[in-house]
Amino acid sequence: MKRLSALLVFALSSAFAASAASAQSDMARRYAACLTQMRPSEVRDLLHASSASAATMPYHALSDDDRCFSQVFGDKQFRPDDASFSIDMLRGKLAEQELIAQADRVAALQPLPLQQKRYIRPWFAATGRNPAVDEMGACIADTDPAGIIGLIRTTPGTTDESNAISAMSAALTRCLSAGTRLDASRGALRAALADALYQRLSNPALSLAQAAAPSK
Repeated sequence: MKRLSALLVFALSSAFAASAASAQSDMARRYAACLTQMRPSEVRDLLHASSASAATMPYHALSDDDRCFSQVFGDKQFRPDDASFSIDMLRGKLAEQELIAQADRVAALQPLPLQQKRYIRPWFAATGRNPAVDEMGACIADTDPAGIIGLIRTTPGTTDESNAISAMSAALTRCLSAGTRLDASRGALRAALADALYQRLSNPALSLAQAAAPSK
């Protein structure tokens, strides 16, 4: 009986944790959707920035606009990390919104052959991430777009998300620069991959130029 009770408590705790993660994820999604609707120019400027200075103004314009925060969170309880997005996390949330809105174009992206050279993109300078993480993201966006699509379809913090990341383990390994150790949370990894896939979608010429350029 005690064992059955313990299992029941564990099941209820797991269900509560999943429900809480889903609720927090929904609020974060609605917050990003609100920004996309209210400030489309700033969202575009942030995601298309190619330098830290070019990203600063739209980032602050978005993060300092309290209308979406009040509309989504109101007087609900929340954790600061659920609402206060650093530039890399905000880019990831906004990129997910853009990818969802352009689902047909995203689904049409085909994997490109793995290149035996560095994956360097001009937008790396605007993300606030370690360049090695963005380089890995660009590589996966080129070689395994379906894996990223599967990831962003999951709810953050859930088992489905963990499984989607596990399914990408081979791509993560082959896309990491030699000698580089990935030390990022699931949320940070998800943001980097969503950002990278959005960048490929919005400027496919960069990926094609990478594939066409001679190896060095």
